[in-house]
Amino acid sequence: MKKIKNIRDKFIFSTVIFTIAISTISLSIVYYWSFTHFKNIFEDRVISKYTLEKKKKLGIENEWILGVSTNSIDVVQSIHGCEVADTIEEQAKNQKELSKIYRDTIDGKHILYNIKLSLKNGETIYEYSIIKDIYAEVFPKLCFVFFIFTLIIIILSFFYTSYVSRELYSDIHKLRFYTQRITEGKTVSNIPIETNDKEFQNLISDLKIMKKTLEKEEAIRQSTLQYISHEMKTPIMIIESYTSSAKENLFPKGNLESTLDTILSQTERMKQKVKDLITIIKLESSQQYCYEIENINIYNTLSEVVSLFSTNKKFYLNVKKILYLKTNKDSVKILFENLISNQIKYSYSIFSISAKIKNDDLYLYFYNDGNSISNKIKPFLFSPFVKEYSHGSGLGLSICKTIISKLNGDIYLKESKKGTLFVIRIPKYYWKNSTL
Repeated sequence: MKKIKNIRDKFIFSTVIFTIAISTISLSIVYYWSFTHFKNIFEDRVISKYTLEKKKKLGIENEWILGVSTNSIDVVQSIHGCEVADTIEEQAKNQKELSKIYRDTIDGKHILYNIKLSLKNGETIYEYSIIKDIYAEVFPKLCFVFFIFTLIIIILSFFYTSYVSRELYSDIHKLRFYTQRITEGKTVSNIPIETNDKEFQNLISDLKIMKKTLEKEEAIRQSTLQYISHEMKTPIMIIESYTSSAKENLFPKGNLESTLDTILSQTERMKQKVKDLITIIKLESSQQYCYEIENINIYNTLSEVVSLFSTNKKFYLNVKKILYLKTNKDSVKILFENLISNQIKYSYSIFSISAKIKNDDLYLYFYNDGNSISNKIKPFLFSPFVKEYSHGSGLGLSICKTIISKLNGDIYLKESKKGTLFVIRIPKYYWKNSTL
């Protein structure tokens, strides 16, 4: 809550500073033009004695805000009073300049007056031009108006900021609530926040992505624990029991060599399971899977992988030798090893690999003449740790799916009248024909 108040206070503070700055600048401009550039006001704001007398004859009272211009100190006295007249007369006697403007407050009156000296027939003539110093009177009122204006802006900004804060942080509190639930591993079905703010929408979108990522990683973690507890338990128990028996000169397989062979085979089985587990964790990791990109000949790589397996089954490879994949060789070998291993394992007597180009996409077909996959397994076929038979790790097809997804491609099971047919689709960007 402290952070929210700080943000709101910063907004109010910046508004206050901005308002005060504008008010100060405005007052400074008024002050500058009124208090500095007042020398010409006597040209259009004063009236002569003649005009004053004429107005009196017409019954018009003199508004001394306009002022008066006269050569007689008596006129000044009659209009502004003795104290003003005496002060101006004293200034005139002491003035050395031919013309000088004064600003003064006399007898509670703010006045501006100009005293001009001239000679006529050897006699010094004084001309007094006097006006009311309206700026000196108005400026304090103007400052007061600006102060009230600033105060109103501050009050309005406080209420407006409070309203905006409530609207903004109500959604942020909701996001925080759902974020806490997600980090605590609790189920969050949806994030019911509606807003038209683009940045807020992006934040919600990122939170949803994070939620899905965490859920995916949590599912992998749970599956991994289940896999370890289930798949590793049997070989560990066999190794433990066979080793304990061998120490007591008891050989479950009849002799020491056969018993040790069984232990080694179970160790090899565990190694393969651990290898598959590490591979799937790396591929499914939320971190980017980085590797060196190469041009890999599909025909040569498939032939190389098939040669690693000992089998008496017939194999047909119908792939042009001019087709290449643009990706990492290790990941491609893992992909082909898992698919070919399944083809050999589940085929009766034949397995084959072929390739076709359709709509600029490359399709690879992996076929074997074994049993079809049961319908209950098909929806989960590419999920980790899913398998139809007791042997195997249940990770092979999941590994294949992950590798293909990183090529923006797809792998799926295609219906066939007999046997099993897996299809891999690879977009144009990730493959090339050397003749093109």
